[in-house]
Amino acid sequence: MREKCCAILGSPPLSFPWGFDEEDPACGALRLLLLNRITLLRTQGVTDFCVVLDAGMGLYAAESLAQLRVKDESLRLICVVPWEEQASKWTPELRDRYFNVQAVCSEVLTVSPVWTADCEITAMLNAVDMAEIVIAVDGEGDALLPVALRYAERLDRRILRLDSETEIRCFS
Repeated sequence: MREKCCAILGSPPLSFPWGFDEEDPACGALRLLLLNRITLLRTQGVTDFCVVLDAGMGLYAAESLAQLRVKDESLRLICVVPWEEQASKWTPELRDRYFNVQAVCSEVLTVSPVWTADCEITAMLNAVDMAEIVIAVDGEGDALLPVALRYAERLDRRILRLDSETEIRCFS
Protein backbone atom coordinates (compact mmCIF):
# COMPACT_ATOMS: atom_id res chain seq x y z
CA MET A 1 0.00 0.00 0.00
CA ARG A 2 1.19 3.49 -0.84
CA GLU A 3 0.41 6.16 1.70
CA LYS A 4 -1.56 9.07 0.33
CA CYS A 5 -2.83 6.98 -2.59
CA CYS A 6 -6.42 6.76 -3.81
CA ALA A 7 -7.71 4.08 -6.16
CA ILE A 8 -10.57 5.02 -8.48
CA LEU A 9 -12.77 2.16 -9.63
CA GLY A 10 -15.85 2.43 -11.80
CA SER A 11 -18.58 0.35 -13.31
CA PRO A 12 -18.60 -0.03 -17.11
CA PRO A 13 -20.46 2.68 -19.09
CA LEU A 14 -23.47 0.51 -19.90
CA SER A 15 -24.05 0.06 -16.14
CA PHE A 16 -25.20 3.68 -16.01
CA PRO A 17 -28.57 4.94 -17.29
CA TRP A 18 -26.83 7.20 -19.84
CA GLY A 19 -24.48 4.53 -21.23
CA PHE A 20 -21.93 6.27 -23.46
CA ASP A 21 -23.89 9.55 -23.68
CA GLU A 22 -21.48 11.91 -21.95
CA GLU A 23 -23.79 14.85 -22.73
CA ASP A 24 -26.46 13.45 -20.38
CA PRO A 25 -26.87 15.78 -17.36
CA ALA A 26 -26.64 12.85 -14.92
CA CYS A 27 -23.29 11.83 -16.41
CA GLY A 28 -22.03 15.40 -16.07
CA ALA A 29 -23.24 15.60 -12.48
CA LEU A 30 -21.51 12.37 -11.54
CA ARG A 31 -18.29 13.44 -13.27
CA LEU A 32 -18.39 16.75 -11.39
CA LEU A 33 -18.98 14.93 -8.10
CA LEU A 34 -16.01 12.67 -8.87
CA LEU A 35 -13.82 15.71 -9.61
CA ASN A 36 -14.96 17.33 -6.35
CA ARG A 37 -13.97 14.23 -4.36
CA ILE A 38 -10.60 14.08 -6.11
CA THR A 39 -10.01 17.76 -5.34
CA LEU A 40 -11.02 17.30 -1.70
CA LEU A 41 -8.66 14.34 -1.29
CA ARG A 42 -5.88 16.35 -2.93
CA THR A 43 -6.35 19.13 -0.35
CA GLN A 44 -6.11 16.44 2.35
CA GLY A 45 -2.66 15.42 1.13
CA VAL A 46 -3.47 12.56 -1.26
CA THR A 47 -0.77 12.72 -3.93
CA ASP A 48 -1.20 9.50 -5.93
CA PHE A 49 -4.32 8.46 -7.82
CA CYS A 50 -4.47 4.96 -9.22
CA VAL A 51 -7.14 4.66 -11.91
CA VAL A 52 -8.35 1.46 -13.54
CA LEU A 53 -8.53 2.73 -17.09
CA ASP A 54 -11.75 1.77 -18.87
CA ALA A 55 -14.05 3.48 -21.38
CA GLY A 56 -16.17 5.08 -18.66
CA MET A 57 -15.45 6.52 -15.23
CA GLY A 58 -11.85 5.35 -15.34
CA LEU A 59 -11.22 7.42 -18.46
CA TYR A 60 -13.16 10.39 -17.05
CA ALA A 61 -11.17 10.29 -13.82
CA ALA A 62 -7.85 9.94 -15.64
CA GLU A 63 -8.65 12.87 -17.93
CA SER A 64 -9.59 15.06 -14.95
CA LEU A 65 -6.43 14.06 -13.10
CA ALA A 66 -4.30 14.72 -16.19
CA GLN A 67 -5.72 18.26 -16.33
CA LEU A 68 -5.04 18.78 -12.63
CA ARG A 69 -1.45 17.60 -13.11
CA VAL A 70 -0.78 20.54 -15.45
CA LYS A 71 -0.88 22.91 -12.44
CA ASP A 72 0.04 20.40 -9.73
CA GLU A 73 3.36 18.70 -10.47
CA SER A 74 3.30 16.69 -7.25
CA LEU A 75 0.11 14.88 -8.26
CA ARG A 76 0.79 11.39 -9.63
CA LEU A 77 -1.54 9.58 -12.02
CA ILE A 78 -1.10 5.82 -12.17
CA CYS A 79 -3.20 4.07 -14.82
CA VAL A 80 -3.88 0.37 -14.47
CA VAL A 81 -4.74 -1.21 -17.81
CA PRO A 82 -6.45 -4.62 -17.64
CA TRP A 83 -4.98 -5.82 -20.97
CA GLU A 84 -2.91 -4.22 -23.70
CA GLU A 85 -5.42 -4.37 -26.53
CA GLN A 86 -8.54 -3.39 -24.56
CA ALA A 87 -9.11 -0.24 -26.63
CA SER A 88 -8.68 -1.93 -30.02
CA LYS A 89 -12.44 -2.14 -30.65
CA TRP A 90 -13.39 1.17 -29.08
CA THR A 91 -14.53 4.11 -31.20
CA PRO A 92 -11.67 6.17 -32.65
CA GLU A 93 -12.53 9.09 -30.33
CA LEU A 94 -12.45 6.93 -27.17
CA ARG A 95 -9.27 5.24 -28.33
CA ASP A 96 -7.56 8.63 -28.88
CA ARG A 97 -8.61 9.82 -25.42
CA TYR A 98 -7.38 6.55 -23.90
CA PHE A 99 -3.93 6.83 -25.47
CA ASN A 100 -3.68 10.58 -24.83
CA VAL A 101 -4.27 10.10 -21.11
CA GLN A 102 -1.73 7.25 -20.97
CA ALA A 103 0.83 9.53 -22.59
CA VAL A 104 0.66 11.96 -19.65
CA CYS A 105 0.42 9.41 -16.82
CA SER A 106 3.14 9.17 -14.21
CA GLU A 107 3.02 5.40 -14.58
CA VAL A 108 1.08 2.82 -16.62
CA LEU A 109 0.71 -0.70 -15.24
CA THR A 110 -0.63 -3.38 -17.56
CA VAL A 111 -2.13 -6.50 -15.99
CA SER A 112 -2.04 -8.78 -19.03
CA PRO A 113 -0.82 -8.60 -22.64
CA VAL A 114 -4.07 -10.29 -23.78
CA TRP A 115 -7.60 -10.50 -22.43
CA THR A 116 -8.11 -13.15 -19.76
CA ALA A 117 -11.22 -13.94 -17.77
CA ASP A 118 -9.74 -12.34 -14.66
CA CYS A 119 -7.70 -9.41 -16.00
CA GLU A 120 -10.36 -6.78 -15.22
CA ILE A 121 -10.88 -7.86 -11.61
CA THR A 122 -7.12 -8.27 -11.20
CA ALA A 123 -6.68 -4.65 -12.33
CA MET A 124 -9.19 -3.51 -9.71
CA LEU A 125 -7.58 -5.58 -6.96
CA ASN A 126 -4.12 -4.27 -7.90
CA ALA A 127 -5.41 -0.71 -7.63
CA VAL A 128 -6.93 -1.46 -4.21
CA ASP A 129 -3.64 -3.01 -3.07
CA MET A 130 -1.84 0.26 -3.85
CA ALA A 131 -4.32 2.57 -2.15
CA GLU A 132 -5.37 3.56 1.32
CA ILE A 133 -8.59 5.16 0.00
CA VAL A 134 -10.92 3.87 -2.72
CA ILE A 135 -13.41 5.93 -4.70
CA ALA A 136 -16.01 3.60 -6.19
CA VAL A 137 -18.36 4.84 -8.89
CA ASP A 138 -21.31 2.43 -8.85
CA GLY A 139 -23.58 1.64 -11.75
CA GLU A 140 -26.34 -0.96 -12.02
CA GLY A 141 -25.66 -4.66 -12.41
CA ASP A 142 -21.85 -4.54 -12.32
CA ALA A 143 -20.50 -7.87 -11.08
CA LEU A 144 -16.85 -6.89 -10.64
CA LEU A 145 -17.01 -3.70 -8.58
CA PRO A 146 -18.72 -5.36 -5.57
CA VAL A 147 -15.96 -8.01 -5.52
CA ALA A 148 -13.29 -5.31 -5.49
CA LEU A 149 -15.10 -3.40 -2.74
CA ARG A 150 -15.38 -6.49 -0.53
CA TYR A 151 -11.64 -6.94 -1.03
CA ALA A 152 -11.05 -3.29 -0.06
CA GLU A 153 -13.17 -3.76 3.06
CA ARG A 154 -11.14 -6.84 4.06
CA LEU A 155 -7.99 -4.74 3.69
CA ASP A 156 -9.63 -2.03 5.84
CA ARG A 157 -9.45 0.61 3.12
CA ARG A 158 -11.54 3.76 3.41
CA ILE A 159 -14.22 3.67 0.70
CA LEU A 160 -16.01 6.66 -0.81
CA ARG A 161 -18.94 5.55 -2.95
CA LEU A 162 -20.52 7.58 -5.71
CA ASP A 163 -23.62 6.01 -7.20
CA SER A 164 -25.41 6.64 -10.47
CA GLU A 165 -28.03 8.69 -8.65
CA THR A 166 -25.17 11.13 -7.77
CA GLU A 167 -25.51 10.52 -4.05
CA ILE A 168 -22.39 10.07 -1.97
CA ARG A 169 -22.06 7.53 0.78
CA CYS A 170 -18.91 7.36 2.84
CA PHE A 171 -17.77 4.24 4.64
CA SER A 172 -14.85 4.13 7.05
